[in-house]
Amino acid sequence: MPLPLKVLFFLNLVLVSSFNFIASTASSISATAPVGVTEVEALLVWKASLDKESQSTLSSWVGTRPCTWIGIICGSFGSITHLNLSSSDLKGKLEGLNFSLFPNLTHVDLSINSLYGSIPSIGNLINLSVLYLYNNKLSGSIPQEIGLLRSLSSLALSDNNFTGPIPASIGNLTNLSFLYLYNNKLSSSIPQEIGLLRSLSDLQLSYNNFTGPIPASIGNMIHLSVLYLNNNKLSNFIPQEIGLLRSLSDLG
Repeated sequence: MPLPLKVLFFLNLVLVSSFNFIASTASSISATAPVGVTEVEALLVWKASLDKESQSTLSSWVGTRPCTWIGIICGSFGSITHLNLSSSDLKGKLEGLNFSLFPNLTHVDLSINSLYGSIPSIGNLINLSVLYLYNNKLSGSIPQEIGLLRSLSSLALSDNNFTGPIPASIGNLTNLSFLYLYNNKLSSSIPQEIGLLRSLSDLQLSYNNFTGPIPASIGNMIHLSVLYLNNNKLSNFIPQEIGLLRSLSDLG
């Protein structure tokens, strides 16, 4: 007995909806997996953008198993968690490395190299606790999105050519213990938001072009033991709040 037209229409509607749901789910899965492949591709693209000597240093970066490569440590699920290439004589643009493809990174140490250019997009590295880019040839401004890295405990951007102000978003990094920005070309005033970094024990901003007063909010940083502000263009006024820093042992 043939089915009524309304029943056939309803069944057809159900089938179409089911197909669309399955297709949408499959598309979503394919867009996010496999993470490891995209990480490998990103590293190999960056390697190819570096000079020949750097590519020789990274000679182990071949194939599709990055967990065996020099400077790479992976987590339990095979995703890259550590990128440690300090003092590796790397020369090239840091911007050639697509950090957006490494959501599980916790440690990045590319210090003491000859990397140049600006800091690429890093706002998605929400698990990052250590970022060492010091002693390179990096330039441009410190990006506002650095304030999204709320897991950061150590940030070292010293000995580069960064310009512009410290972004106010730095105040979001409430887990930060060490902040090294010395020996750059940073300018403007030190933001009041820096006083939100109550876990900070070591703050070094010397050898820049900072102007204006030392922010009174610095008195909130009760765990601060090291404070270097020397060789800037700060006003001569020292806020009374500095007397609240009872843990301070080294002041310059």
